[in-house]
Amino acid sequence: MNNIKPNWNVSKNVKVLITTKNFNNRNNFNLAIDSENNSLIKNNITYLKDNFLSSEPLFVKQIHGRKVINIDNINYSHVADGIITQQKNKVIAVKTADCMPIIISSLCGSIICILHVGRKGIEFNIIKKAFDTLNSFNFSYEAWIGPCISKDYYLVDPNIKANFEKIDKRFLNFFEKKGHKFLMDLIGLAAIQLKECKISNIFYSDLCTIRNKDLFFSHRGFADRERFGTFVWIE
Repeated sequence: MNNIKPNWNVSKNVKVLITTKNFNNRNNFNLAIDSENNSLIKNNITYLKDNFLSSEPLFVKQIHGRKVINIDNINYSHVADGIITQQKNKVIAVKTADCMPIIISSLCGSIICILHVGRKGIEFNIIKKAFDTLNSFNFSYEAWIGPCISKDYYLVDPNIKANFEKIDKRFLNFFEKKGHKFLMDLIGLAAIQLKECKISNIFYSDLCTIRNKDLFFSHRGFADRERFGTFVWIE
């Protein structure tokens, strides 16, 4: 096991689990659902369910979009990049390997949300989309940004910088020139969008998926096809 979890102020009833490459001394703890080795993935998920989680985790098909689903509703979509629930013991999850896993919880622990947020998620402002639903509840929220690629390693082309400049001039503060490209601060951009949704308390894992290559899979750093998981549920 590991101790990667938010040091925040929400109810202790909200539980968080982050897996790693060799979670609990098990080699190649891959959770990429669409991997060729589905038997390994299923075994890893069963191991989590039997030993650490309150129920079978709900994953969705992530497409780098802005759809956020409330699984408490009937006939919700299984294609999304964000999940919301108020159900107790219902585990919601995302899988990542550089993108940001972002968990949002009400202080009272009555509702939780998990988001898969990469560059496209920031561009489409999936965070605001999540709050279109969360703000319909009379709660105060905090957020936690889990292990992901840090600005030091996320190089993008000038056209990407220009696109974000068109969206919001303030975004220029989160690009730093390096040679013919730019370092892009996904975490800083996510923080701006969270603050615009009136989240004043934002917490960070401070773990870079490339810098901590022994812990995490990384697509950009090492062309990994594997994914690690971020899970959250209300006890």
